[in-house]
Amino acid sequence: MKIAVAGIDFPLGKKPIADERLERLKEIVHSLKITPIQIEFVDADNLRDCDGVLCEGASKLDLVLSDLEIFETKLASEPENPLFTRCKESLEKEIILSEVPFEEADKKILSGLNLVTLKPIAFVKKGDLPSVPEITKLVFVDCGFISFFTANEKELRAWQIKKQTTIYEAAGCIHSDLQRGFIKAEVVNYEDLVKAGSLNQAKAKGLVQLVDREYIVRDGDLVQIKFNV
Repeated sequence: MKIAVAGIDFPLGKKPIADERLERLKEIVHSLKITPIQIEFVDADNLRDCDGVLCEGASKLDLVLSDLEIFETKLASEPENPLFTRCKESLEKEIILSEVPFEEADKKILSGLNLVTLKPIAFVKKGDLPSVPEITKLVFVDCGFISFFTANEKELRAWQIKKQTTIYEAAGCIHSDLQRGFIKAEVVNYEDLVKAGSLNQAKAKGLVQLVDREYIVRDGDLVQIKFNV
């Protein structure tokens, strides 16, 4: 995941997301190593080539102006376009487009314009910055991401997905073969697994679900994909 930094002095590069659940899970599943989620922080020159933005409040206007210029250009050739007019008027009021309720058809049109203010944005105060680990976690949550886990003898790994992602889509985040050959998935949530104490106990208590591709992944789910390719 790539996050552009706008308006604050923040160290660029890759930063792991501190997740205390990983250490506890490692004790339960006995994996040899832990692989946390990494966020790559890049400078503001990469605003359009990122998954989200870490922004100081006063720099919101820069993001707005960046998108406003796009719609002024669009409306020069399509002056009667109601969608572009609505976007321009919202931006002129300094309303970021992610806060505007668009119809699905309009969202598809706008998604092709790679707009900065449609991306998830995490706002912070320049004079009161938390620590780097705290900011990293804040960005992850504020940009609408959650974590799920996979585990085997060699590795316990955290994966990022957007909220409301299906298990079928999550399988594709792990590997395209898992999505292509998806059959079912075994799922147990972190909280239930910790209370049970082991995977075997979680299964004995009926806490491990066998789910189909429409299942919506919850934050903290430990999943095992069953597939055939």
